[in-house]
Amino acid sequence: MTPELMLAGFLLVPICGVFVTLFLMAFYRGKFNHALLFKGVASLCFIILGIVGLLTSEPSITSTLIFIGLCFGIVGDEVIALCQNLTKYDMQFFLGGGSFFVVGHILYIIALFSSGELSAVALIVSFVVLATFSMIYERYRKFYKGSMKYSLMLYICVVIFMAATAIGVFFKQLTVGAGLFALGGILFAVSDNILFAYKLSENPKFKQNIALHVAYYLAQIAIAFSILL
Repeated sequence: MTPELMLAGFLLVPICGVFVTLFLMAFYRGKFNHALLFKGVASLCFIILGIVGLLTSEPSITSTLIFIGLCFGIVGDEVIALCQNLTKYDMQFFLGGGSFFVVGHILYIIALFSSGELSAVALIVSFVVLATFSMIYERYRKFYKGSMKYSLMLYICVVIFMAATAIGVFFKQLTVGAGLFALGGILFAVSDNILFAYKLSENPKFKQNIALHVAYYLAQIAIAFSILL
């Protein structure tokens, strides 16, 4: 990869950060149409990063699946963001956006298994540890309730399994790309737990919205960089 392309990839990170900040500011002020636009541009940054990775790396099923997973992420992102613009259909958009993310996570899992060997021990241990932390956080925030309880639990299990699989791959391969994907997987699990607490528990705080989006965009950027590296 040329230094110019590497520099362009790194420049996308602060650009993404600027638009995430603009999104959060617009959200806080109740300007949800602006927030939807800024969120889309921020997400476009990790899509462009994925495209750069695809164009500059050896063609593979793994990188292609990761990129398609990123694309499902940007769609899910915008669908969930519509919760604020069309509040009448709040839960429908929330569940609809989550469905796109489920497909994206499944594609990530398939990509990870297709990338080569992984450590089954690291996968199992990571899954248990992450699931335990998730359950402790849920007990504290109490967001698993109502008719969506089991759907939410299943979704979190998928995210945690994706993160654990990424950790398993990293411990077997010990590469920068695998490490970035593992970091992205962990941040994804953190982001989604905070999202559920912010969306579904009592007395949500705006700082939770900030935290979940910071973790989410760092996760997607790390995953996109894993294609590049």
